[in-house]
Amino acid sequence: MVGGGRMWSEMIYPQAPYDVERLFGRVSMDPLQYIELENRLLKVPLVLNHGEAVVSIQSQGTKERPAFEIKGEEVSQKDEVVSRICAMYDFDMKPRAILAALNSTTIGELVGQYAGMPIICEPDCYSALLKNIVHQQLNMKFAYTLTYRFVTSYGREKHGVWFYPDAEVVSKLTVEELRELQFSNRKAEYVIGIARKIINGELNMEELSALSNEEVYKKLLPIRGVGPWTVECVLLFGLGRKDILPAGDVGIQNAIKKWFNLPTKPTKEELYAYHDKWSPYSSYVSMYLWESLSE
Repeated sequence: MVGGGRMWSEMIYPQAPYDVERLFGRVSMDPLQYIELENRLLKVPLVLNHGEAVVSIQSQGTKERPAFEIKGEEVSQKDEVVSRICAMYDFDMKPRAILAALNSTTIGELVGQYAGMPIICEPDCYSALLKNIVHQQLNMKFAYTLTYRFVTSYGREKHGVWFYPDAEVVSKLTVEELRELQFSNRKAEYVIGIARKIINGELNMEELSALSNEEVYKKLLPIRGVGPWTVECVLLFGLGRKDILPAGDVGIQNAIKKWFNLPTKPTKEELYAYHDKWSPYSSYVSMYLWESLSE
């Protein structure tokens, strides 16, 4: 339905089960996120093809009867916004198909435990790449703190919601300015270097969505500061790809060691073998494994 004036709203009904509580739990870990837990409300910054928008998403259902209301300010942006939000919060997830495919595997019990947990993406590939560069080799608490400092220092705020700083802004920063936020020298150089590649036309983040996983690797890996883990995180949290198991992620390695009661962490080769068994839904297994570490 469309409200009065230029405001609009749209109801979305994902397939059940959709774990609303885990959605809010994961989002609330990031201090940059605008979240009202008591109202079950999120606000999201989106940079669109034409302009930008702050969009609200409110849960009005349950895990077994999920329902979300999306609200925006400009009717002309509605179709693009709804499409982006559905992708960002995995509203098109097929939980019953995932459960059916993985239930009889060695990870079946874990899948049953976390069935309906969505993959939650960043607003776009640009913010996903910068965030994961900042988060490299940091504990989660300080990683979020550093991202918060970076975005609130150089980004922009609208309706209480923070947008990541534009590539043009980041490209003009100095290493010394980022060092004041407690960036390492190298990490500051990586972030500034990526922004300059975007400004110079050497890197087009928008084109990544049309590329295969292998093509995204080829595009991003040559960039200074970008390794396989960063590319996998962009594929998973920037592009929402459903078949990613980050083999180099220490959390994934520890979770598999714990789940299968292994004497040591699995090797990358062993993780690739697990990935093949869990394909084409290994991204969901990745989410379940990460979640299992906190419980």
